[in-house]
Amino acid sequence: MIEGGLEELQPSGVFVGWLRDTAAREPVVLHIRSRGQTVAATAARAFRPDLLAAGHGHGHYGFAARSRAALPPGAADFELFLPPGDEVIHVLLTVPCLEPPRAASVGDLVRGETTWTVADLMQAPACLGLAAQHAAMGTARFVDVTYRFVLRRWPAPAEAQVFTVALDEERLSPDGFLLELLGGRERADLGDALASPWDPSFPYTLGGEMLPKPARRGGAAARRQRVRA
Repeated sequence: MIEGGLEELQPSGVFVGWLRDTAAREPVVLHIRSRGQTVAATAARAFRPDLLAAGHGHGHYGFAARSRAALPPGAADFELFLPPGDEVIHVLLTVPCLEPPRAASVGDLVRGETTWTVADLMQAPACLGLAAQHAAMGTARFVDVTYRFVLRRWPAPAEAQVFTVALDEERLSPDGFLLELLGGRERADLGDALASPWDPSFPYTLGGEMLPKPARRGGAAARRQRVRA
């Protein structure tokens, strides 16, 4: 399923919007079309806190794409077009009076990709579907890759044992384990930025419907309990 929209065309000639394919494991590549002609193309991969807060997956579905064509001002019909499946979202936008084209600045060329922070993920750990990730990987691997994602290292044997037992005995939920690592002093020393879900180092499977549903086990109160290593 796809969802998203084309939200505005700025006077600078940049289209802004978001697009998500709920089954995709890579950023969606999209074309923006007007009257059957492609006027812009890009990948929807930038982080937007509003999408995360609204429950749209991990929120890395924003895009900004410069128009290739001179568009007359006024109301106009556009299409967000996904070439692989010929899927289309129709949008009506008002085209402003566009500024004269300009060459890209050095800042435009080197600007980094927007991604999420520790604070963002701590507010919405459910976006990763960690119960299903845990069920698919097994506890030992889940502990290992979560350490790598959060702390950029493998767990020491004693740390791995503590968290493996806590997860297996359901004294700690997968979400609680992630929050335990994110909220610790060691993570704070690494800074606030986290790897994008589109980064090759991201350890979890994207496209949550492809994962098995976790079996219903112990009580919710027990699963929420945290364990200090």
